[in-house]
Amino acid sequence: MGKGSHNTRIEKHEEQQIDASSPHRLPTLSEIKVKIPSHCFRPTVRESMTYVVKDVIYVALAFLVMWQIQKNFQFGFLLFPLYWYIQGTLYTSLFVLGHDCGHGSFSFYPLLNDIVGTILHTWILAPYYTWKLTHNHHHKNTNNIDKDEVFYPHRGEPYEPSISDDIFFWFPGIGWFYYIVYGYAPRTVSHFNPFQPIFYDRHFFGVCSSLAAYLGMCYLMYLHACTYGFVTLFVYHLIPVCIFASYMVIITMLHHTEIDVPWYADSEWNNVKGQLSTVDRHYGYAHSIIHSIGTHQIHHLFTKVPHYHLEEATEHFRRTFPELVRFHDEPVLSAFARMCKIFLAQRSMAEDNKMTDNQLAEIEIIDKTKSKYDKTKIYLYIAMTLSSWGDRMWHFAVGIYFISLNPTNLQGVAVNGVVLNLAVILFGTVIGVWIDRNPRLPTLRKILVIQNLSVALMAVLVVIALYDQSSISGGWIILIQGLLIAIGIIATLSSMASKISISRDWVVALYGSNRDNLASTNATLRRIDLISNVLAPVATGAVMTFTHRWFSAVFIACWNVISLVFEWLLYTKVYRSAEDRLSTKDSLKTSNQKSSGAEENAIRKMFSSIQGLGTYSSLSVCLPGLSLALLYMTVLSFDSVTRAYVIEEGLSEVVLGILNAAGSIIGVIGTFMYPVFVKRTGLVRTGVIGFWSEFSMLILCLLSLFVHGSTFIPYQKYFPDACFSGRRADSLHSINLIPYYCSKLNFSVLLLIAGITLNRFGLWIADLTVNQLQQERVPEEIRGRIGGTQNSLNQFFDMLRYILIIILPEMSQFSYHICLSVLSVFTASLIYTIWSCSRSSQLVPPSADVEMCETNLESSKTISNEKLDNDNDGIN
Repeated sequence: MGKGSHNTRIEKHEEQQIDASSPHRLPTLSEIKVKIPSHCFRPTVRESMTYVVKDVIYVALAFLVMWQIQKNFQFGFLLFPLYWYIQGTLYTSLFVLGHDCGHGSFSFYPLLNDIVGTILHTWILAPYYTWKLTHNHHHKNTNNIDKDEVFYPHRGEPYEPSISDDIFFWFPGIGWFYYIVYGYAPRTVSHFNPFQPIFYDRHFFGVCSSLAAYLGMCYLMYLHACTYGFVTLFVYHLIPVCIFASYMVIITMLHHTEIDVPWYADSEWNNVKGQLSTVDRHYGYAHSIIHSIGTHQIHHLFTKVPHYHLEEATEHFRRTFPELVRFHDEPVLSAFARMCKIFLAQRSMAEDNKMTDNQLAEIEIIDKTKSKYDKTKIYLYIAMTLSSWGDRMWHFAVGIYFISLNPTNLQGVAVNGVVLNLAVILFGTVIGVWIDRNPRLPTLRKILVIQNLSVALMAVLVVIALYDQSSISGGWIILIQGLLIAIGIIATLSSMASKISISRDWVVALYGSNRDNLASTNATLRRIDLISNVLAPVATGAVMTFTHRWFSAVFIACWNVISLVFEWLLYTKVYRSAEDRLSTKDSLKTSNQKSSGAEENAIRKMFSSIQGLGTYSSLSVCLPGLSLALLYMTVLSFDSVTRAYVIEEGLSEVVLGILNAAGSIIGVIGTFMYPVFVKRTGLVRTGVIGFWSEFSMLILCLLSLFVHGSTFIPYQKYFPDACFSGRRADSLHSINLIPYYCSKLNFSVLLLIAGITLNRFGLWIADLTVNQLQQERVPEEIRGRIGGTQNSLNQFFDMLRYILIIILPEMSQFSYHICLSVLSVFTASLIYTIWSCSRSSQLVPPSADVEMCETNLESSKTISNEKLDNDNDGIN
C-alpha cells in the first residue's frame, strides 16, 4: 500500500510533535471538543446502515465476479491474488463498521449496535463482544505501559525473543488469530474464554451470545465445505480473512508505535496524554475503502465520532491544534517493517525514562540512519527469492511429472532420485573446488544460465510428453524420462553450486566482518527458503489442480527464463555495489592458487575421503551422526516419491501443496522450540525429545496400513472389502473441490499424510541437535572434513532409499516402504537414546575426541608425506 492523496494531510515538523516532558499545558478534552462541529458527534442509523449495505454489496460482487471468472475462463485462477487483496480490504471495511458498533458510534441504540456488530465481525471470524470489551479497555489505557492491551513495552529484565514475537510481527495474519486466542503477553486475555475477569459479571450474556454466533459461523463454513469443498472455502473466504487479519496487526501496530511516541507509567498517565500519543497514517488507495481508520488521533480522543465524520473532525483538530498533531506519511508496509525491528530491539525497559527534545531528535536521527535500506541486501534477498521459488516449484512438481508419464509404478521417480544423489556425492567436491578457483561474478553467471535453462528445458520436455500423451509411444516416453534424468543432473549440480557460491562465499565476503550482520543475513536467507518451501508448492499445486499438469510445466519454464534475467541483473548490482570487497577476494584466490603448488590427484582425494571416514568413526558423536543419517532412509516426507503416491491415491495437487506448507510451518515451530528445550533440558536430552517426537508422529503412518483404503497386502487379504483405490481417472483435466469424505480419497492416505506433516516438528529438532553436537565436539581443524563425511553419509542412506524403491516399485508395494521407513526412524531414535545414556555423551569438551582426531591427523599426514615422497622419487 503506497502513499495516496489526502486532502487533510499536513507535513510533519518538529514543532508539531508533543514532548512528554514539555512544560506547556495540554488542552482538556472539552477544549478540543468545542473546536469540532457538533454534528460530527451525531451518528444516524440511515447513514450508518447505508455503509453496511454498500460494503456487503461490494463483498458479494467481488465474490460473484471471481466465481464467474474462475468458472468461465481457463486461466481465471491467475486473478485470485487480486481477488484476495480486494476482498481482504473489503473485509477490513466490514470490521471498521463493526468497530463503530463496539464504540457506540454506529447509532444511539445499543441493541442495534450489538446485532450489526456481531453479524459483521462473525462473518470475518472476529469475536465481536469479547473484542469490544478488550478494545474499550485499550482506549481507556492508551499508551499506559502498565495497563494497555497490546504492543506495549515490557518492564524489567531484557526481553528474550520468543516464538510469539515472530508470530506477531513476521506473520501478521497469523498474529491476529494468535492474539484473539491467547492474548498479548504478559497480560494475556483469551477472547474465547467467557470466564475471564474482564468478561464476567454483567457482560456474560453478551459474551456467550457472541461466541455462540461464532460457533454458528464455523458450522456454516463446515456445511459449505461439505457442499462445495474445502478448497473453495479456503480460496474464496479464508485467505481474504487472513488478508484482513494482516490489516489488523499493521493498523494496531502503526497507530500506537513510532520513535517519537511516548509510553507513560501509570503514575504519569492521564487520558489526554494517552489519546494524543497515537499516530495518524494514510493507507493510499485503501484509505477511504477502510473508512478512514488512519485518522486515529480524533478517533482516540472521541470514540463517539462515526467513521464518516472522522476526516472532517480531523481537519478542524489539525487546524486548531497543529502542535498536537502526529502524522507520518511513510508508506505503510515499509513503516511496519521498520517499527517492528525497532520495537523488538527496544521493547524492554529496566526503569522509567524521561527524554528531552534534543534526546528525541537524536534518537530520530539515529533511527533514520539505521532504517535506510541496504540496497546490496535487498538485491541479494530478491535474487535469492526468485531462485529459491523456482527450485521449490520444480522440486515439488518433478515427482508428479514422472508418475504422470508412468502411472503404474514409482520406478522412474526412484531412478531419478538415485542418479541425482550419486551426482551430488561424486561431483559435489569438484564443483566446490571449481567455485573456489574462479572469479565470483563470471562463475555465478554461468551457474545461473545453466541452472535456469536446464530447468526450463526439462519443463518443455514435460509439456511435449503430457500435452497429448495418448499419441506418444512408450519408447518416446522412456526417452523423455531419460532426458529428464540427464538434464536433472545438470540442474541439481548447478542449483547446489549456486547455493554454495552465495551462502558460503558471497555472503561471507560481504558481511563476514561483522558477526551480527552475518548472522542476520544468514537467518533472512534461510527464512526466504522456508517461505518459498511453504508457498511455492501451494502455487504449483493450484496451477495443476485448476488447469492441467502440462500447463504447470509451461508456468515453471516461463518462470525460470524470466527469473534468469532478473537474477543476472540483481547479482550484477550486488557485485558492483560491493566490488571493492568481492574483487579483492578474487585476486587473493588467484594469487593463492599460483603459489599453492601441484594439485592433488584423484587417488589422493579418494584416500583423504576414506581417511575422513576413519576419523569420523573415532569420534564420540559418530552415533548421533549415524542416527541423523538414518533419518534420510525414509519415504515419510514430502519428497517426489511420496508426492507421486498420494496424488495417485486421490489427493489433489493443491491440497498436497497446502499440507506441504503446513509441514514446513510445523518444522519452523520446531526450530523456535529447539532453544527452549536446550535451555531447559540440555542439548543431549533435546535430541532424545526430537528423535522420539518424530517417531511418535510416524505411528500414524504405520496405522494407515491397517485402516480403510490401505494397499497393505496382508490387510487386503483379511479385509478385502475395506480396500479400494482412490486413483482419479480424470485428474489431469478436472477440478476436484469435493471434501475428502465425499470423494474417493481414502482414510489410509489421510492418516499417512497427517503423520508426515506432524513429524516435521521432531525432525528439525533432531537435525539441529546433531549439528550442534558436531559443532561443539569436533575439533576446529577437522570440522570441514567431518561435515563433508556427514553429508556423504546422509546422501548414502538417501540413495539406499531410492534403491529399495527400484526393487519394490509398484504402488501396491509402497506399504513396505512405509514399514521400512518407520523401522529406520525407530532405529535412529534407539541408537541416539543409547548414546545419550553412555559416557560419550557427557564429554564436554571431548578430550578423547581430540586425542583420537590428532592421532588420525598425524597418521594421515604421515601416509600422505610418504606417498608424496614416492611420487617425487618416481618423477626423479
